[in-house]
Amino acid sequence: MQPVFDRLWHKVLRQPYQAVCTEDIGSGPPVVLLHGLGSTSKVWEHLTTLLASNHRVLTFDLLGFGDSPKPDWLDYTVDDHAQAIWSAVKKRNVAGPIVFVGHSMGCLVAVHIARLHPGYVKRLVLYEMPLYTEASSLKRYTMLRKLYFAAYNRVLKHPNYSPSNARMIQKLAARLAGFEISKQTWTPFVKSLKNTIMTQTTADDMKRLTIPMDVIYGSRDRVVLRAKAKEIFGVEATHITTHIVESRHNISPTASAFITECVDAGIMLEKATQQA
Repeated sequence: MQPVFDRLWHKVLRQPYQAVCTEDIGSGPPVVLLHGLGSTSKVWEHLTTLLASNHRVLTFDLLGFGDSPKPDWLDYTVDDHAQAIWSAVKKRNVAGPIVFVGHSMGCLVAVHIARLHPGYVKRLVLYEMPLYTEASSLKRYTMLRKLYFAAYNRVLKHPNYSPSNARMIQKLAARLAGFEISKQTWTPFVKSLKNTIMTQTTADDMKRLTIPMDVIYGSRDRVVLRAKAKEIFGVEATHITTHIVESRHNISPTASAFITECVDAGIMLEKATQQA
């Protein structure tokens, strides 16, 4: 699409962009995989192999990353990301309800999709979610939240791309598998950090939803904050279960195996409920 028509269609007429589907394999109950900030759908290599034997697995590049559109004028809010994914899912004729699996920022997008289309989402499996909420009763959580936001604000001081800025981010994210920053993805990266990760209502959205959710953290992850579901959501949030796996902030074979167990367990529980 020519730039002038692209702006007319998407900015003026407010038609959502469409994320690019990079893989659509297997058959069975559908599972959609959403990667994290500054990454691409390539990070799901281990997991797609495991899931494809029993599921239809679809991977997408989030807006601004990989092969998906990268408009420089967009705000890259969680709604922008969610609308782009949902538009692409509809185009693929995916019969719901769907299990959404998110990694890092992809978790926030998955929760937002569930909020917008709860009848089409069967389960959320949220791995390494950067969940930030006001929790004054949790002193350690609140202290670390301030430290994380201070680090994020350092990044936001460099809204324009430069090789030195890119090197700074790459150095900070050296241990994040699949993390790539370029001149084309710099603006989506900075805006997504500000408008999707730092500005979020995810915890409140999760409380209001009633679909089952598995929140999974890596025991060696130093990228996101970790808190027990009962501490953040309260004892009444029985639809949310927290798990810990031996992993860093990457989709390791160990993490992939556990995510597969969560997806399969949800499918088996649903079948058992239907047969009862």
